[in-house]
Amino acid sequence: MPRAARVESPVSSSRAKLVLTTLDLLRRGGLSSAGINQVVDASRAPKGSVYHYFPGGKQQLVIEALHEAQRTVGDSFAQTFRAKAAAADKVRALFRRTAAALAANGFGGGCPVAAVTLDLDRESEPLRRVCERIFDAWVETIAVGLDDVPATERAAVAQLILAALEGGLVLARARAAAAPLLESGNVLAAMLTARFARRRRAGRP
Repeated sequence: MPRAARVESPVSSSRAKLVLTTLDLLRRGGLSSAGINQVVDASRAPKGSVYHYFPGGKQQLVIEALHEAQRTVGDSFAQTFRAKAAAADKVRALFRRTAAALAANGFGGGCPVAAVTLDLDRESEPLRRVCERIFDAWVETIAVGLDDVPATERAAVAQLILAALEGGLVLARARAAAAPLLESGNVLAAMLTARFARRRRAGRP
């Protein structure tokens, strides 16, 4: 028997709208662009509803938006790195997809977690810990899919992939062009192929 379609309640949809609006603001302008007033203006929600759903104010709202980014971006990483392909091919696919998404958005948005991280100050330790855990989770997701990389090196290679992707996003936004992402992905993929192909030929684990 098919399941009945799930209908979101007005409460859950209103709350989700605030989270997604905050996430979009973080992508476009970082932490400073996602104040309560900006979220209210962009979402057209009553200001009181923000504090109703998020009594912790801006920090709680930003943290929940970051967790949403962790889930959606993490799912995308998992989809890419679960594919039956060489690590180099997965890297090329990741950078191509990221470049296409950025271009479709008019080069107007980057990684919200990176944007928040760059805006942190000494008073932002809770947010720093959240960003740290999200990056660690993404590195782990990528590492799991690096089947042809020695197990002892997967975490380091995954960290390099994520670092190159974040840097490529910054350069692509600065130049309003996909080339920095595409070129970085191709070079990184070639480096991985060369490094681990030599190991396989030498019979090393």
